[in-house]
Amino acid sequence: MSTNEKSITTKPSIRKLLPHSKRYIITAAQNATPIHVPFWAALKKCAEYYRAELIVIPGRYKNPTSIWTQNNEDNEWWAPEVTPHLFAGRRNLNSRLMILGDAKVEWASGAPLAGFDSLTQDKSGIIGHGNRALRSVATPQHKHPKIMFTTGACTMPNYTDTKRGTIAKFNHCLGALIVELNGDIWHTRQLNACDDGSFIDLDTEFTAEGVHSAKPALSLVMGDLHHRFISPDVVKATWTAKNSIVNLLRPFHLIGHDVPDAHARNHHHRDDWITGYAKWKEGMECVRTEIEESVRFMINKTPPGCQFVVVSSNHDRAIARWLREVDFRKDPVNMEFYLEIAQAVLKTARRYSGGVTYEDPFILYAEKFAKGKIRFLRRGQSFVLAGVEHGLHGDLGPNGARGTTKNLSTIGVKVTKGHTHTAEIVNGCYSAGTSTGHLEYEDGPSSHSNAHVVQYANGKRAILFIIKGRYCLPRPRNK
Repeated sequence: MSTNEKSITTKPSIRKLLPHSKRYIITAAQNATPIHVPFWAALKKCAEYYRAELIVIPGRYKNPTSIWTQNNEDNEWWAPEVTPHLFAGRRNLNSRLMILGDAKVEWASGAPLAGFDSLTQDKSGIIGHGNRALRSVATPQHKHPKIMFTTGACTMPNYTDTKRGTIAKFNHCLGALIVELNGDIWHTRQLNACDDGSFIDLDTEFTAEGVHSAKPALSLVMGDLHHRFISPDVVKATWTAKNSIVNLLRPFHLIGHDVPDAHARNHHHRDDWITGYAKWKEGMECVRTEIEESVRFMINKTPPGCQFVVVSSNHDRAIARWLREVDFRKDPVNMEFYLEIAQAVLKTARRYSGGVTYEDPFILYAEKFAKGKIRFLRRGQSFVLAGVEHGLHGDLGPNGARGTTKNLSTIGVKVTKGHTHTAEIVNGCYSAGTSTGHLEYEDGPSSHSNAHVVQYANGKRAILFIIKGRYCLPRPRNK
């Protein structure tokens, strides 16, 4: 055995304590496996740029077919580059976020966060693992999201030559998690690397060679808007603050789900005379007004060089249900608009190869009112950016099932969706949260959070959580 092999196979001293820092960059490393050299170099530059503490959570996996362990009797070693950064303890990073370096999740697990919901009690938690995952946990307070994260890995994929190993290799994520702390508030973002090890975080690209300004993002998929009830904190963080998400990332596409709430004539209110009275009292009954206000909002919030894209969603389509089911003679507030839009829809009714169809009344009216300034996707219409499908709202799943993040992760293409108001990552499916506060129908413990999904210029994605009007700490000036 060479001197180099002896130094590698020596069991490292793994930290149980961590220094305090405003920023942490957390990744994981598989035992008996080399690092991805360019990614590690970029990660080190990222840590230096942010003055962040770099943490590597050790992961264990016995792979008898590994080319890196077949000459070693003992595989309880980690690449020498990561050993100074290994952490296998459990620590509260602040009062709302915990790192679980001692949680030894089977490295080839396809559901690395399963079973951890209660372990961190009321805190969010970070688990070291090579499969990128994010799970939102329902909490009763409606104040601060509880999220469980995995980190991604800085080591090369190294799995058994089996079905389980093949799937784990496919889902292996070269990446890390950046954590920023401000008192009891945390901000996290996924750092997902390309094959060359480079990655983007917000407006900055990190490579093995250096730190650069990133190109504009491809898209920002906002948490379901429900425009009438959008949170002022979300508006501030997304659009109006000096370093808002839109100002910083300059996305080419803003993608909206459930843009109108359809609250004016929500079918759930039909037999609720008290809610009906409240809407009449507050002047909230006009369907035309709600649609026009949502369109004006989109136009006003779309910067030059950006396109607003509206995904066909169940709240948009609720207006079609209203058109089909109500008696306009009993609704004098909306009678004129009802007859106008009904006539326009009837003109579009036609036969096609699968039966008959007609235009969605919300799209039909909103598209005309927007005068070409907004793009509206029809139901089932695809919209792909860098291999990621953005045309699915998330309410409709495979083969007529209700849509979930899990079942839409199985359709063979990457997806960014909305609908559930719950931020999630399941393999290649990312789900945005909501842009509202607590809505009137959201009773009981909730996993909802204000969260957008950004797709960077390199095609990689990250979820941005908005907490108390912020999504990140102030940006460094040392670019």
